[in-house]
Amino acid sequence: MTDLLTFDCYGTLIDTSAFWKELEAIALEQGINKTLMVNTYGNFEERLMYGEGLFTVYSDLIYKTLQYCEMELDVEKLTDHYDRLIKVHKDLSPFPEVIDTLKSLKSKGYQTAIMSNSDWNIMRYNLESLEHDFDAVYLAEDLHAYKPQLSFFEQVQSKLSTNHHVHIAAGFWWDMVPAQRMNWRRVWVNRQSKKGLQNCMPYGEVKDLNEVLNYL
Repeated sequence: MTDLLTFDCYGTLIDTSAFWKELEAIALEQGINKTLMVNTYGNFEERLMYGEGLFTVYSDLIYKTLQYCEMELDVEKLTDHYDRLIKVHKDLSPFPEVIDTLKSLKSKGYQTAIMSNSDWNIMRYNLESLEHDFDAVYLAEDLHAYKPQLSFFEQVQSKLSTNHHVHIAAGFWWDMVPAQRMNWRRVWVNRQSKKGLQNCMPYGEVKDLNEVLNYL
């Protein structure tokens, strides 16, 4: 019997597409190719998460990423849109099936927790949108580590009250791979029908969250 489910948040429970569309809109306003903007932002966000040595909370990391985009793309005033992007992030919505699925899991007696690279400045709004009382929330801000760093997962493991546990996530590199190293049972929420890595098997695979019930 699995009595605890840990969830990645963004891409698994919360749809982040509005954030990237807003970034594309900013690019067009600034006369920047939108694909170049998104790719540059994504690259520097990851570099800042894992390459500086000093931990930076996610809200501040967004600002730093915009600074590096200004440098790399040779443009000015991208940081003027920081508050705009933070607001979009706070206003992100769950995928259509998520709220009902979480309610169903709660009615069946499962404990639930979130594991996310976010911080409380943003996450408290996203939690409200999920309309669910999670038993625990594990954030990079509190753990001073970003997934897929194993430290994040090890710290969560030390806090878990049960060995009957499944981790459910859309991020393959961020979640599925390190969860395998932790010997956690895993379900991949593969919304984009990507091809997973065979050397990470076995794991469950679903198209959206309501299919998770078939693996528990």
